[in-house]
Amino acid sequence: MADGGVSTYIMLISALLISSSASAVLIQEWSSTSRVIQQQQRGLQLSEELSIDFAGDPMNVNIDRTPSPDEITLYALNTGEHPMDTTEMEILIDGLIIPSSGVTTTILGGGTDWNPNVMLQIELSNTTFNSYSDNDDISVFITASSESVSGMTGSASFGLEVRLNG
Repeated sequence: MADGGVSTYIMLISALLISSSASAVLIQEWSSTSRVIQQQQRGLQLSEELSIDFAGDPMNVNIDRTPSPDEITLYALNTGEHPMDTTEMEILIDGLIIPSSGVTTTILGGGTDWNPNVMLQIELSNTTFNSYSDNDDISVFITASSESVSGMTGSASFGLEVRLNG
């Protein structure tokens, strides 16, 4: 009988040790999962706070034939809540990616950052523009990345069809 009681206590203590170890692992995993979910929620919130849009008259976009190659000038407005990065942009004209060497950006109003409610002038040059004529319709798609917000970045984009006029 004495052996039965001792072995029962040993089994009870072993079970308590195993269950406490399992509980510690579960708590640690729950904590990690909770952090990941929280970070994803912050990312979703940031995505909702980022926005850019075309500014100006889409039926009257300037194409300048003086330089070679021709230049197209577009305007974009930061309509979001956070600064956007003017160096991290992708611009497509009629599906053609315009290389960064053919993109010049100027923040209007004399600022240095593309902050909310600030307009950006975008000058594009590419030899394919030489084939465009006045009143040609082209598709424009622009994606821009945000500046780092709490260690996270996101992107915003817009696309539309515009008409060229020299």
